[in-house]
Amino acid sequence: MKHDREGCLKALRQLLSDENITNVLGFGNDKADTLRVRFEIGAWDTHYFLEHVLRLCQPATTEQQVIDAWNKIHAGIPDEAWETISDLRAQGYRTYLMSNTDEIHWQHTLSLYRQQMETLFDGVFLSFQLGLTKPAEAFFRHVANAIGEGNTIFIDDVQANRLAAQKYVGWQTRGSIDELKDSTLL
Repeated sequence: MKHDREGCLKALRQLLSDENITNVLGFGNDKADTLRVRFEIGAWDTHYFLEHVLRLCQPATTEQQVIDAWNKIHAGIPDEAWETISDLRAQGYRTYLMSNTDEIHWQHTLSLYRQQMETLFDGVFLSFQLGLTKPAEAFFRHVANAIGEGNTIFIDDVQANRLAAQKYVGWQTRGSIDELKDSTLL
């Protein structure tokens, strides 16, 4: 999925101060103890997350405004990515989705791409359901154990995640669908 961090920040600035966006939601840093991180690992459900964010927002802000601003991070999944995944499946490859995400973003993704998610992936591994995030060793070991042995290529735009996949479970990695298409796999 492509991300529009600037669009999300612009929408959140209508509701929150920059200090709360940076220090509490964690955009722009990798703090381990932010509302975003707690939500992403499933420590907080949607209700609890929204309750805490609304306390920081301007008066009269609604839950739906927070949800809409939060979902601005998603800029969509290009048709080319779906076509590549479909091509891989047609060639007999198993495909899996692994994502650091939260319940709001996942529901938004399903609202846009439910059919693709249901037909193009053999399994889905989500941080908020597992209580684990990439690049943690436990995340990769969990997924590797669940999908079993085999030649695995992990595609992720975050280098730390690719390095962890190589180190912990020995997967080949690519930084994008384009890198995968340039390889000998397709």
